[in-house]
Amino acid sequence: MHATLRSLLAALVLLIPGNGESRLQDSPPHIVLWAWERPEDLRFLKDQQVGVAFLATTLRLQGRKVVESPRRQPLRVGDTTHLSAVVRIEADDRAPLDAEQQRAVLERVLAAAKLPGVRMVQVDFDARQSQRPQYASLLRLLRAALPVDIKLSMTALASWCVFDRWIDGKDLPVDEVVPMVFAMGPGGTSLRARLDSEGDFRSSACRDAVGFATWEPAPSLPSNRRVYWFHDAPWTAVAVRKAIARTPR
Repeated sequence: MHATLRSLLAALVLLIPGNGESRLQDSPPHIVLWAWERPEDLRFLKDQQVGVAFLATTLRLQGRKVVESPRRQPLRVGDTTHLSAVVRIEADDRAPLDAEQQRAVLERVLAAAKLPGVRMVQVDFDARQSQRPQYASLLRLLRAALPVDIKLSMTALASWCVFDRWIDGKDLPVDEVVPMVFAMGPGGTSLRARLDSEGDFRSSACRDAVGFATWEPAPSLPSNRRVYWFHDAPWTAVAVRKAIARTPR
């Protein structure tokens, strides 16, 4: 067994499904819950229109090194829950994201894609301006290496979809771009105002999905997109019901 895949499976105690025959969906559902680095028991999810995107591993690019921190908290899900494995990338200013680092990241993303029940992988990387050409190259390598039945998703800073729009015209081989409309920092107020006044993201690449946080107001956007919800505590049935109620339909 590949060393990276073995470390994920052994160290994480990651996926503990319920009993019964698996009946996984191929298409991502309309609502997806981000399950971050904490114990999560989501076996109560019965709605096939609610999926889970779990943090599988975090990769820190420090200079030319790649330091991995695999998930260490258990995630319990039902047999029919649609699963996406999230790979978080954090890079310092000196990280070149060159061919060697790209190969290392590619290896780890492919390992996450092999985890039980995973139907999609999502790359979560707030790439600096100098790293964006290499990031686009990495996404192309990923798409070429992933099995055809595994979808590829990427998160995006909301500013990428409203102001600098660097992903426009790049023809990135992803199935969706997920702009994160929460925890946006000092420019968040003006960005929200722009979204409220214009009614949608300027970048057409950012109109298939969106990410909200349960503790922040969500801007008014069209309902024809997948909605990811981030929660700052373990998910409960009550928290999920509230997120569903707030999701544009």
